[in-house]
Amino acid sequence: MGAKMMFGERRLHERKTCTFSVDLNDDTKIYNCHLRDLSLGGALVEHPETFKPKLGQVLLLTIPYRKRMGYVMVKGKIIRARFGRLAIVFQKQERPSPYTTI
Repeated sequence: MGAKMMFGERRLHERKTCTFSVDLNDDTKIYNCHLRDLSLGGALVEHPETFKPKLGQVLLLTIPYRKRMGYVMVKGKIIRARFGRLAIVFQKQERPSPYTTI
């Protein structure tokens, strides 16, 4: 860990390399993409040429579970877009208070 910090490693969470399909929704269209790495804080996603990313753009990622049925949906913001790849940082989800009455 010391060597990584010396060279400016800023990640808070360990990344896991992976290769599987995910859906990316930009509120206008759903794109089939490929997840290349994943951590608790974000993801690296390869996208098709038809998707035109904008820095700061908020997206919804649908990530399937690998060993069981179902998926998780997570909102994230594009922080880097180069060479057909997006670096996405996940946004914290606001949870309603258990004491809120509806």
